Amino acid sequence: MEVRSEALHLRCDKLPAPVIPKTCLQVWFIRICSSILLWTCIVQLVAVGKLWHPQLLIDLFSQLSVFNYSHRKKEPPSISDPIMHRQLPPPSESAALSPHLPPPRIYRSNGYLTVSCNEGLNQMRAAICDMVTVARLLNLTMVVPELDKTSFWADPSNFSDIFNVNHFINSLRDEVKIMKRLPKRLGRNGAFKPLVMPPVSWSSEKYYWEQILPLFSKYSVIDFDKTDTRLANNGISTNLQKLRCRVNFQALKFTPQIEALGHKLIQFLLERGTFVALHLRYEMDMLAFSGCTQGCAEEEPEGASSKFFSSSKILSPVGRYIHFLHHCLGFYSQIHVLSSIQVCNLIIYF
Repeated sequence: MEVRSEALHLRCDKLPAPVIPKTCLQVWFIRICSSILLWTCIVQLVAVGKLWHPQLLIDLFSQLSVFNYSHRKKEPPSISDPIMHRQLPPPSESAALSPHLPPPRIYRSNGYLTVSCNEGLNQMRAAICDMVTVARLLNLTMVVPELDKTSFWADPSNFSDIFNVNHFINSLRDEVKIMKRLPKRLGRNGAFKPLVMPPVSWSSEKYYWEQILPLFSKYSVIDFDKTDTRLANNGISTNLQKLRCRVNFQALKFTPQIEALGHKLIQFLLERGTFVALHLRYEMDMLAFSGCTQGCAEEEPEGASSKFFSSSKILSPVGRYIHFLHHCLGFYSQIHVLSSIQVCNLIIYF
């Protein structure tokens, strides 16, 4: 018994004491490394998912919110409810910029395009849509357009006074690179002089490819000083037509101040009943300067000029034409008329 106990004691003495603690340490080390590796993979997968599908979670949450809202609401809104009882949500400055910007389009720019718009605001709006399309067609870098300050209306407003510049630039970054101003080396004090020219009216894609694009090999900057109807309406590729519409209905947004004022005006009108907003297109320059007599008989333009225009070809402050038009459209009497031109009576009796 003594011999066995001594032998067993000798074997126990030969075993190294720190074997068990070292094994536990290795196990915990492996667990920690595995956890770190696992979390790293999860973070990478989430980052890649946001890069390729940035709207996935947003769409999911929006659908859930709509689902919850539909279950919370007891009765659906009636389609026959008058619009005057519907409340419009006030515009917010944060809503002007999309929380998720489109990825920028990477391309080699062939040059810089500056635009000096002309004519009225409506014509300049359409021209901006055309010029963005031209910049996309020719792979150009566009500078924020300049608005006409010397036209008949003599409006001193800049682009930033009317439209949201940041939204305009960011919303189109996946199509065209737009800058607020030219680089300093190409500015007014720079050594490069831009080519100032008006493009041909109603031009096709072929014109810009063959006539305008080669000019950028000689000039770094080209300034279009006339922009009204410089791109054809028909015969343009579908993608460019879609870009036109996108600029018009999505990229060109009013400033938050203008949107807030428009919201107040609409609420003011809705509180007083139904209303119709109508652009008469019978302004001071329509017949006098544009010669818009389409559909008139030979004696009608002269008669209209004698009734509605003075000798200086400026619209007289009368509401006869407005009365005639509303009467033809069948509006009832005592209707509220809000005019953007000077008329003799704010309320016209039929």
